[in-house]
Amino acid sequence: MNTPATPIGPPLRPHRDCSVYMEAVRSRALEVPYNPPVIYLEAVRGCPHACAMCHFGRTQVQRMAPSLLARLEPGFPDLEVLAIHGQGEPLVGDLEYFVGQSVKHGFVLHLNTTGFLLTRRLADLLAQTRLSIRFSVHAGTPATYRRLMGQDLDKVKDNVAYLVRQARRSGLASDFWFSFLVLKENVDEIEDFLLMAHDCGIQSVRFMRPLPNWKTLRGASFPDRDFRFSYFEQFNLRIHDSFMAALPRYQALCDKLGLTIESGSMVESRSHHRPLLETANNVAMRLFGNKLFPLARIPGSCLAPWIGQLVINVEGNVRLCCSTNYSLGNLHDASLSALWNSPRMKAIRASFARGCNPKACGYCEGITFDDYPNNAFVGRDRDT
Repeated sequence: MNTPATPIGPPLRPHRDCSVYMEAVRSRALEVPYNPPVIYLEAVRGCPHACAMCHFGRTQVQRMAPSLLARLEPGFPDLEVLAIHGQGEPLVGDLEYFVGQSVKHGFVLHLNTTGFLLTRRLADLLAQTRLSIRFSVHAGTPATYRRLMGQDLDKVKDNVAYLVRQARRSGLASDFWFSFLVLKENVDEIEDFLLMAHDCGIQSVRFMRPLPNWKTLRGASFPDRDFRFSYFEQFNLRIHDSFMAALPRYQALCDKLGLTIESGSMVESRSHHRPLLETANNVAMRLFGNKLFPLARIPGSCLAPWIGQLVINVEGNVRLCCSTNYSLGNLHDASLSALWNSPRMKAIRASFARGCNPKACGYCEGITFDDYPNNAFVGRDRDT
């Protein structure tokens, strides 16, 4: 029998006034008078499981140190969104701490998770605050889910459906998505996936292309599932075009079921599929601290330099966003406020103010409000 989670803290505060953020975005200010409203925290690094497309599966779990969290806590009152995922599974982290901080300061608690470790007790805990959770559910049938994810789809479905029900009963605005990586292995199961999302009470779905990594480019074998995952076999322009051709059919089913197809990489042009150049950029970032491609500057715009999507890892290193390893410094050497208005951050803002992607951003098309949780920045102009 599951023990109900202990209620945490006082009621959440009303939504904050975000006009100061909007004004900074409109003016393209190089220095801003506030801490970042959105932070992505690598609360956990590592995952005990092994999804076929993931490069950090079956790795040792490391949690962010309390001393580092203490350095971040002064910035929590300014947050609109705190994401607690990175190169790991957030459900193995200290969820009671993060739910408590979310209740105390009223920010959205955002997670990307497989949901493997979700239980009714964790669901009762999470449902005490404003949630944004994107569940990775890359299949429409239990057999394919077992090959790709190595787990029991029915168990995950039951626990997700329970969380959705509990969150709705709480009366708090939550934002639950199902994410689907489009692959050769699962592209024929998309209607099943959409029906499953509806059955779980999910209202938003997104379709993504897999990101290449050294493991999947070489090919990863899973003898326990009698399965091998090779990037170019599982995703290529033929798979992309097959999905796009069927997208009107998927949209019609979503309309019937009351589902929204949210922004995702599969709506991009086929010309944006550059796995080798993206992999070369990842290597260059590690070696030289910047990307190599594209060779010429390209036009770009992004909210991240003003609204935030700083990524802070377990060592305290602060990156610009989840799409680049471009470093702003380390929290052990400087405060969050100092890094947020550092010379490096101002240089990024200046580049976007001129209408150009900084080199560090590579081929990224920039972050918009569609990339933030739907229950964050409520009432703001999402087309800013």
